[in-house]
Amino acid sequence: MPKIERVLRSSSRPARSRRKSAKKPRHADFGARLAELRAGASLTQSELAERVGVSRRQIAYYESGTGRPPGALLGLLADLFQVSTDVLLGREVQRAPASRLSRAMLVRLRQVESLGTDACRRLERLLERFVDEEQGKAKPARGGATRAAKPRAVRSRRR
Repeated sequence: MPKIERVLRSSSRPARSRRKSAKKPRHADFGARLAELRAGASLTQSELAERVGVSRRQIAYYESGTGRPPGALLGLLADLFQVSTDVLLGREVQRAPASRLSRAMLVRLRQVESLGTDACRRLERLLERFVDEEQGKAKPARGGATRAAKPRAVRSRRR
C-alpha cells in the first residue's frame, strides 16, 4: 500500500481514546470500605487522619477510590478499626472448617504443648492407642501380644 493511501486511511479512522474504559478502579471498593468503617467508628476524616498520622486530604483521596494507602498505613487502619487487612482490602477470607473438638479440649492440648516435647510425645502415643482401639485395630504391645492376652500369672509377677 502506498504511503499516501496509508496516511489517508489512518486519518479517516476515529481517534482512539487512551483510556480503556470508564470502569471504576479496584481501589474504589477499598475507599467505600474505609468510609464505611470510619463512619461506623463515628470518626470524621480529620479525626481518622490525626489518629493514623496522615493528612485529611490523604484520607479523602483513599475514600474517593483514587488510590490505596501504603502497606504500613493499612496495618494501622486495620488495628484502629479492629479488622484484618484482608477485610480492608476486600479479600475473601478462607475460614477453616469448624472443628468438633471443644474449646476446653483445645485449651488442654495447648497446656500439654507447654509441658514440653516429652509430654507431647506421650500424649501422641496415648491418642494413637485410643484411636486404634476405637477403630477396632488395637495394636499389640511392644512384647508382641496385647496386655489382655498375657497370662494372669505373668501379670501378677510384675506387680
